[in-house]
Amino acid sequence: MSQETSPDKPVFVGSEALMRLYRAPFIGLFAFVAVLLANPVAHSLGVALKELLPPGLGGAAHLLLGLIGFGMLLYGTRREGEVQGTLLGFAAGLLIWLGWASYLFAFNPMDLQMPAVDVGGRDRPAMLLFIQGSFGICVATLLFFVFNKDTKCDAFRWLQRKCRLSLGKAGSGQGRNFCRITFLETLYVTWFCYGFSLFLGDNRFLGYHHWATYGIIALLAIWSIYLIWKLSKFSRVMAAIRFAIPTKAIFWIPFGEFGPRWGFYEDVWINPQKYSLQMWGVFLVFMVLICATAFLPQRKPKAR
Repeated sequence: MSQETSPDKPVFVGSEALMRLYRAPFIGLFAFVAVLLANPVAHSLGVALKELLPPGLGGAAHLLLGLIGFGMLLYGTRREGEVQGTLLGFAAGLLIWLGWASYLFAFNPMDLQMPAVDVGGRDRPAMLLFIQGSFGICVATLLFFVFNKDTKCDAFRWLQRKCRLSLGKAGSGQGRNFCRITFLETLYVTWFCYGFSLFLGDNRFLGYHHWATYGIIALLAIWSIYLIWKLSKFSRVMAAIRFAIPTKAIFWIPFGEFGPRWGFYEDVWINPQKYSLQMWGVFLVFMVLICATAFLPQRKPKAR
């Protein structure tokens, strides 16, 4: 995750009417809310497909979602624009995770009618055990990015500095394909944070009510607020969208995953039939915000 703000005077392309609001801190906060709402929308869509469609049609619907995401990825990687690339990469990552990855994790449990499994005194759907089991593959393949000298991710660069990795001079970053970058970021951030939260809540390791879990969740909450503060300094909306993807994932663990588990509020996004009006409202707001980012005045990135 890299911050791409520029101290230079911004250059606007488009309407001058939004210039008063189109500046820090509104740019970063706008991007964060837009990206954050993707999580409850994706959760509700996944639950709705599972509960409303028969297994045969449900599988076809997930296959179609993945194909739509793949089409977006294929189209976006052939384009060089930052706006198209960022938005298409983000959408492709969401749809391919929901349509292909998430469904295939659930395929065997659904086909074999596997019941919830007692894990450390807590029932857990078998699908989550498959996701949890894939966490090692996620971490192993992430090492490719850790040892990549051209990475623009602040977290990977921090690891490179702390491990004193001398990987050579990084490239300028000119000509980056924003669709591919945003797609991989969306996919890996979702996968890593999902697996990490499953291990954290597993009673065989720590569990939801272990003192260490409380401490880790508090640190994640503080870290996410710090990242939101960094987002508030952004002046380019597409750079803010890309930075908001890992920010919302870290924010979601304490506030979207563990908060409901501890009884602070109900996770309405996993009950879309009961809260259909609320979730339709969230979906409409999400679509409006995401689409609006494409029509906002786009500041030119700073030359590298």
